[in-house]
Amino acid sequence: MLENVFNAVAAFFSNLAQSLLSLAKVLLRSQWGVRLPAPQQTRCSVLGNGPSLNDSLANHLDFLLETELIVVNGFALTDYFTRLRPANYIIADPNAFTFHDATTGREDLHQILQALITQVDWSMRLFIPNFAKGSYFIQQIEKGNSRIELVYFNPTIIRGFNWFCYWLYTANLGMPQAQTVIVTALFLMINRKFDEVFLFGADTSWHEQIRINDDNQLLIKQVHFYDKPKDVAFMPVYKDAHRTQTFTMASQFLSLHKVFRGYEVLREYADYRKVRVLNASSKSYIDALERVQLVNQSVGQ
Repeated sequence: MLENVFNAVAAFFSNLAQSLLSLAKVLLRSQWGVRLPAPQQTRCSVLGNGPSLNDSLANHLDFLLETELIVVNGFALTDYFTRLRPANYIIADPNAFTFHDATTGREDLHQILQALITQVDWSMRLFIPNFAKGSYFIQQIEKGNSRIELVYFNPTIIRGFNWFCYWLYTANLGMPQAQTVIVTALFLMINRKFDEVFLFGADTSWHEQIRINDDNQLLIKQVHFYDKPKDVAFMPVYKDAHRTQTFTMASQFLSLHKVFRGYEVLREYADYRKVRVLNASSKSYIDALERVQLVNQSVGQ
């Protein structure tokens, strides 16, 4: 009994401290008055870049085309970009907004930027964090393609009492910790108030591709749906730009914990906003979201 009281008091003061810290971050970092566009349809599909997306594109393309599409990060590097002509694109990688025309080592960012400027001949929204304003990436988009509408969001991490978090989430002043762009995408679509949000290509199986070499370096093989697995090698994951030390196994699994905890927070928030978030990925380790299988253009449990 005494231990329960102690835990409750500790939880209260922990939430109080986190709420006050989150409020301070909002006041310092967030842009006020953010408005997200209304949904164009009642259903949307968020496409992650995991290998299982190949199954969904092969077997459920008609379903996808009947929903409002949201793609993320490197999707513009694929042939499906111009085939699907997605109405929404989300880039959350901070590196995209710190690079410039002379940056080396991130050829993918140059290719994504070039694809957005030269290939998008339809109306498309590009969702980017508020700190991206004025970056080289955004300047090139603004000069190079008037069909792309820029939509800014606040990536400020909010923690604390649920009622406090939901108040700031709903006001678009911050979001749960988004360890992956999919968490960001789902959060934004929940706030746009779709009736149903379908998730595809969210394998979340990075732990299957972790190795430790003889020098105790952490190696990961990151495979996307557009990669040929045999062409992707295990690569060290470095902590700093100087590439002197890799992340530890403990830090890597802490990062994975944050990923899965983010989905749990999203599920609770989606219930609060009365939005169904449905994981239709053919392979996925996400246990926080309701799983569904698409059968003959319909959803079956």
